[in-house]
Amino acid sequence: MTVRVLAVYGSETNQTYIAMKDMVESWKAESDQKFIVTELLQGDDAAAKFSDINSSNYDVLIIGVSSYGEGDAPGGFGKFLYQLQEAAKSDEKQLEGIQHAVLGFGSTIYETYQNCPRLTDKYLGEAGSRRCLERVEVDEMGEIEGQVDTWAKDIVATCLKHGTEGAKLDPVCDWTAPKDEILEKTLGSDGFEEGNGVPEMSPAKLTVIAVAVAGFSYYWYANKMNSDTA
Repeated sequence: MTVRVLAVYGSETNQTYIAMKDMVESWKAESDQKFIVTELLQGDDAAAKFSDINSSNYDVLIIGVSSYGEGDAPGGFGKFLYQLQEAAKSDEKQLEGIQHAVLGFGSTIYETYQNCPRLTDKYLGEAGSRRCLERVEVDEMGEIEGQVDTWAKDIVATCLKHGTEGAKLDPVCDWTAPKDEILEKTLGSDGFEEGNGVPEMSPAKLTVIAVAVAGFSYYWYANKMNSDTA
């Protein structure tokens, strides 16, 4: 029995990436080729191949992610969260037949520190995936290594115990465990919250702006010269 795993991360400060990278390396060294991590991808890279993320190619999705700002996705994860958001709305249930587990990182000094992990877990379930392990919410203000190590061992044990048949079982819990407070976000395809994305400017708009800036600069310079010679 082989369990095919796709690991996805979202990390603003690289701490989550390092934790996920270390876990993947440990799994590869210890799993005896039964728990096979096929790839470790940043969220936006996973988004680019989202149509391939289904039970034909993967058995388990393992997500490690933090939040940024007011509960937003960290850099390089927003497009993946958008894809999950859209998949959760669809009747198609693209992730049916897959299992998942989410490891959330953050600091309790921020009120919304687990918002992105919670939304990720919620959307995964609504898109058809089975939650095979309760989400762990790591507080960076406390002890981290022990929580991460325990979670890393638990996910392997859980997946190997039930194998691919685990996807047919009921979820071990709802996404609301261990906590359910979220700040709702509606993302656009660029991975930013709608209305807060990075604006795109056409060459024509840039030309108008450049002309305006040049005109203002000339006006300022001419007036300054007149003032100096007056």
